[in-house]
Amino acid sequence: MEEQAEYKVELPKAKISWLRRISLVWLVPIAALLLGAWMVFDTWRHQGPEIVLYMPNAEGIEVGKTTVKVLSVKVGKVTDVELDSSDHRVRVTARLDVEARSLLNEDSQFWMVKPRVDRSGISGLSTLLSGSFIQLNPGKSKNMKSAFTVLNDPPVTAADVPGLRLQLSGRSVKVLSVGDPILYQNFEVGRVEKAEFDPEQRQMNYRLFIQRPYDRLVTVNSRFWVASGVQLALSADGIKLNAGSLESVLSGGVAFGVPESMPLGEQVKDQSAFTLFSDEASSLERQFERRLPYIALFSDSVRGLKPGAPVELRGLRIGTVGAVPYAIPKLENKTRKYHGIPVLIYLELGRLAAGAENESDDYWRKVIATQVGSGMVLKLKNGNMLTGSLYVDVDFSGKPQAKAQDKYAGLPILPTGDGGLVQIENKVIALLDKLNGLKLEGVLEKGNKTLDETGKLAGDIRVLVKTLDDFARQPQVQGLPEELQHTLGKVQDTLNTVRSTMDDFSGQSPAYGELNRALGSLNQVLQEARPVIRTLNEKPNVLLFDRKQEDVQPKGAKP
Repeated sequence: MEEQAEYKVELPKAKISWLRRISLVWLVPIAALLLGAWMVFDTWRHQGPEIVLYMPNAEGIEVGKTTVKVLSVKVGKVTDVELDSSDHRVRVTARLDVEARSLLNEDSQFWMVKPRVDRSGISGLSTLLSGSFIQLNPGKSKNMKSAFTVLNDPPVTAADVPGLRLQLSGRSVKVLSVGDPILYQNFEVGRVEKAEFDPEQRQMNYRLFIQRPYDRLVTVNSRFWVASGVQLALSADGIKLNAGSLESVLSGGVAFGVPESMPLGEQVKDQSAFTLFSDEASSLERQFERRLPYIALFSDSVRGLKPGAPVELRGLRIGTVGAVPYAIPKLENKTRKYHGIPVLIYLELGRLAAGAENESDDYWRKVIATQVGSGMVLKLKNGNMLTGSLYVDVDFSGKPQAKAQDKYAGLPILPTGDGGLVQIENKVIALLDKLNGLKLEGVLEKGNKTLDETGKLAGDIRVLVKTLDDFARQPQVQGLPEELQHTLGKVQDTLNTVRSTMDDFSGQSPAYGELNRALGSLNQVLQEARPVIRTLNEKPNVLLFDRKQEDVQPKGAKP
């Protein structure tokens, strides 16, 4: 142990001190670190926002290839696609350029651009080669948003297009589609942007867009109705045919206007609400909103009477038929006193008189009750023979009623009368009853006997005529005029001989004078006999029949 201690050597201690300069070797990693940090910061500073898009499916979407475009300019690219199982949809993540940050407004719209064929034509054919892409349409809102739902179809109008948007609702009307035109006097001024059915209200709701400057045409008094292309209406007013533009004929649309009897009114604001009517005629009825309901019990057939048929007073419309029938009458004894089909009638105050809506309903009910007391009745009349449509006519041919009006289902009853066709039918039935009451058997029997006797007499007359005709055709009768003509010729020759002999006598002798007088008398007789001879020559049967009677012509066989 001692030997080991002898060989122990003490080493010198190192002195530790801080370097006053950094070695140049460390500059390289420090510079690389700073450069990397700068690149990260610069990348972050120039990196655009990340957005989330929700789609029903990922058709046409490819990560790293599908782009986001605005006005055909690329502003981003899809970075991720994943399934959102909670909502049964696809969650697409896209990174946009920094310049696109201001385009992400709350009302911005996204949709897929791909080949489409719809009513507006064929679009998106360029994507057959380049592939589908996501189209961004910036909005106007100042609020920013980073999550959007991609539209199934491209929007009809861009959010930044100036114009007016309206809310439209209607029941029992033709269903319109997105993109259908909006017409003003058959001129297109806008499009239907949205169409959906509200199951709670049981009505269709639409959103319309009307371009500027046509938005000034919409006022508080505007009426909207369905323009379903070609409309053919058969009513009591006859046949009506209306046709719109070619596009509305093929797909339909919405038309609007202000009734001629109303002022234009003030312009409406954006998102104003209106009611959609089934046709123009229905929209015009809105100006007569105050109506008095009555019940008319018709004993005539109501076939051909439809809801909406006019109620007229001497050709002027004063109301409308509301329901046919209003309620099906029961067959119980307590309801048999009505003996008619109940029809709901609306008397429209705006049609009764100027300023009629300024008076109360009680006032006009008293006026109607007074008219009923004066003999006012309702009758069914044929408005169109071709269609068989009926309308209700008001006249004062009934009996005055002093008692109060009865009620049916809580509504006052207006008296009714037989219509025109029923009156004619009743008169024909009455005439047939009178004819049936006459005892015509004896008269007909006597008439038959008279006809038989007349037939026998006609046969006897035919036999007599034939006998006379045969007599007139005998040679002796036919030759009588010739014999008389021959005799007169001989007498004339004798007179000529006598005259030649008298020439030998002196004109002063008495014998000459006496002979001359005898010849004059004979000449007068011959002159008077000439008509008789001429008549016998023309009509040999003049000795048997009157001169004025025509020759009886025998009846030949019927062809």
